[in-house]
Amino acid sequence: SIEPQYNTHIPQYYQISFSMSQKIPKEQWAQVIDKVGGPVEYKKIPTPTPGPTEVLVNIKYSGVCHTDLHAVKGDWPIPTKLPLVGGHEGAGIVVARGDLVTDEDCKIGEAVGVKWLNDSCLSCT
Repeated sequence: SIEPQYNTHIPQYYQISFSMSQKIPKEQWAQVIDKVGGPVEYKKIPTPTPGPTEVLVNIKYSGVCHTDLHAVKGDWPIPTKLPLVGGHEGAGIVVARGDLVTDEDCKIGEAVGVKWLNDSCLSCT
């Protein structure tokens, strides 16, 4: 076990410690949509391994918003990527990171928020 790493910008009640003895499970529970129109099924799926510039976050809280409902119904102009794990805009703890992610980016054990939009071409008119 390592000494707890605390972030001073996180309120005291969100500060956590991380133990090197924690094991990341091979599978995780998720709400999954396998086809447009549903159903939404609660089932085990593989836990992903982060790519070189990615982090793996143990989600503690997540919202399901109207965007998720559009994805289930398939009634928006963007094709639904299937299978789809619903919920986004969550918050959790970084439990693994890719080789190119530095302590300056984020640390193992750090509390983080996950936003819905990861990237944009900025060319919408």
